[in-house]
Amino acid sequence: MRRGNGFRPLVVGAGVVLASAMAACGNGPPGGSSSSGGGGCTSGTAGVSLGTGQVKIDANDQLQFAPTSQTAHVGQVVQWTNAGSVAHTITFDSSNASCLDDAQIAPGSNWQVKFTQAGTYTYKCTIHPGMNGTLTVS
Repeated sequence: MRRGNGFRPLVVGAGVVLASAMAACGNGPPGGSSSSGGGGCTSGTAGVSLGTGQVKIDANDQLQFAPTSQTAHVGQVVQWTNAGSVAHTITFDSSNASCLDDAQIAPGSNWQVKFTQAGTYTYKCTIHPGMNGTLTVS
């Protein structure tokens, strides 16, 4: 007599749920970048290890980006660091920069963007309303 295979769908389903949860909670691919989401991200490249951050912005427990306004040059690596104890996001308001968003920066982690296009980029933390910043890239 042969046993049924009722256990296989359960294992496969659990694997899909776990993979989805891990993708939603990370800071992008480890040691890599995530920029062009099929539509072609023309604003820059984003990831966790693009190089040394030349322009630095902190996300803190006072629910602020510090400084709230910053400048950078095309080609520089801009680094957001979560210096606090709660998670934050980096969500750009411009549709041409939304491919650079970070779903979540865990406490102690960072997120980097290397901009290839000049412009003024406004961003926010979607977890904490009123937590906004502006980056001017020239």
